[in-house]
Amino acid sequence: MAKGGDSGLFSYTQILHLLKIEFARARRYQYELSCVLVEIDRLGHVGDLHGAEIRDQVEASVAELLNRHSRSCDFVGRLGERFVILLPHTDSTGAQLLAQRLHDRIADLGIRIDDRALRVSASIGVASLEGDDSIFFDTVLKRAEKALHEVVSHGGDSVTLAG
Repeated sequence: MAKGGDSGLFSYTQILHLLKIEFARARRYQYELSCVLVEIDRLGHVGDLHGAEIRDQVEASVAELLNRHSRSCDFVGRLGERFVILLPHTDSTGAQLLAQRLHDRIADLGIRIDDRALRVSASIGVASLEGDDSIFFDTVLKRAEKALHEVVSHGGDSVTLAG
């Protein structure tokens, strides 16, 4: 399956299809599957203050960073305004470690506007299926969304593991 667009990310439809496939495999072969949801904090505000071009630059920089720092067997895509990374054969500890590294690297992006650094931060929710009896493929995604919502409701700029 080819990644779409210039971003090198899977589309909304593609990433949901891949989640369904990986969920079925994880259940059948009894391996871990984790999901990381990334939301750029105050992205709309960045667009309002600095324009669509800077907003697009921030999104493209984060997309490139997520692609560069994930494994070749991981799937990086978009779910609306959010980024999602599916991590086959990855338990909650491994997913949380990756999420924290990504969080720290996003903070160090170094995007500049008129000789000033633009501070970029992200809220990240992490969830895993580890030997549980979930029957719905989107269970891990819903758990990650809940964890992300928790981060955002507490001010963002952090990583939270579901559960």
